[in-house]
Order: sequence, then C-alpha cells, then structure tokens
Amino acid sequence: MQRVLVSGLNGRLAPYLKQALEAHAIEVIGFDRQQLDITQRSQQLAFIKTQQIDTIFHLATGPESWLATLASIAHELDIPLLFTSSESVFNPESTGPFSPEHPADAVNDYGRYKIACEQAALEANPNTIIARLGWQMFDNFERDNLLTHVRDMHDNQGYLEASTQWLPAVAYVEHSMQCLIDLAKQAKAGIYHVGGNEQGLSFYQLVQLINQKYQLNWDIRPGSQPQRDGRIIDSRVPCKSIDEQLKT
Repeated sequence: MQRVLVSGLNGRLAPYLKQALEAHAIEVIGFDRQQLDITQRSQQLAFIKTQQIDTIFHLATGPESWLATLASIAHELDIPLLFTSSESVFNPESTGPFSPEHPADAVNDYGRYKIACEQAALEANPNTIIARLGWQMFDNFERDNLLTHVRDMHDNQGYLEASTQWLPAVAYVEHSMQCLIDLAKQAKAGIYHVGGNEQGLSFYQLVQLINQKYQLNWDIRPGSQPQRDGRIIDSRVPCKSIDEQLKT
C-alpha cells in the first residue's frame, strides 16, 4: 500500500485516517466531489487509474450507488476497498456483545442506510472489506465525538447521569484508524468489528475516567438507563482498549 484514495476528508474521521496513513509513509489522495462526479463511473475509474491508486478507503457519506461504483472499480482493478460502516446496523433494542455474525437488524434510518451500503458494496464487489465502528473518542473537545457529547450532556443540565448498566461500543479514534490500515493491508474480504471496549466499561465508568483524565470536576451521578450491552467485538481485530487510553 503506497498510494491510497480516501473519501470524506472534510468529515470527522477521515482526517485522522489520513494522518495515520502518512505516518506510515503512505501517500493520501482525496476524493474531490467538486471535481469528480460520483454518478460517472468512467470519470472515477480514469481518475483512480491516472493517480495509480492501490487501495480505496470510503469514509464519506453518500448514496449507496456511489459506494457500489467504487466497489466495482476496485473489483475491476483488483485493489482493496475498505468501507467504514457502523454499530448502528444493530437494533438498539437488541443486546450484545455483537460479533460480525450477529444479524444486522437496525430499525432507524441511519442504521438501515448503513445496512444498504454494506449490501450494495458486497453485491458490487464480494472482496469488499467492511469495518464497523462504534462511538469514537478524539483527543480533544472539537467536532462531534465522545468527549464533546458527554461535555454537552453535562453542561445542558449541570450534571451527568450515566448508566452503570450500559456498555457502549466505543474506541479511541487513533486506535481505530490503525485497525483500518491493518485490515486494508491484510486485504481479506469480510465484515469486521473495530471495538475498544472488550473489557466492558460501563458508561458511568467511562465518563468517570474522562472526568479524571481531563480534570473536569464534573458532577457525575450513577443511573440505570439504558440497560444494554452495545459492544462490538471481533477477535481478529486487535484494537487497543479505551480504558488504556484514558488512563495514560
């Protein structure tokens, strides 16, 4: 892997992937939707050939048809394509921990969209690598991530009631991005789960660690809702633990 195409560089996660790739001396080419028409397969194929792309990472939000197009191009050129999906493919009324073999049973629009994307990619290219991600924690309080979410929850009501009965699917973004790189290098088709909470931190324990690490002096109160194990697990993907990150 020397020269890769990454979609979604104006989003939340792709810039972290770009940084991780460049740390491995891998050149990153962005997908410029102002210059490339996502409905024109021939245009995208020519661009990927001209740029000598050897791997595609699709992190952008867009229609399933765009993902299917990129997947079919990757299949034609015999290069890996990795698509980032989400733990939202599982019904929030279901309980885990969720392995890749668990049926995708989402009932909300976003979860169904991600399921449709996975299906479109696999139909266009059975060699697609699908990496399902959970809630991501950045190392700052910028953009939309775990830290900003819990901060806003606390600030909105002056305290934070956190469930001791909820085990969330959560990981540190830099750990997740390294897992994506490793999966792309292996180039083994399939659905994978990139999780960082295999040790089973509850949401209450998680925000307590955040409070301690960033010295926030929050008012955190134990709660009992929701009651759910929402973790995603996969023994094939050795992602570092969120617990380890928060304690350093």
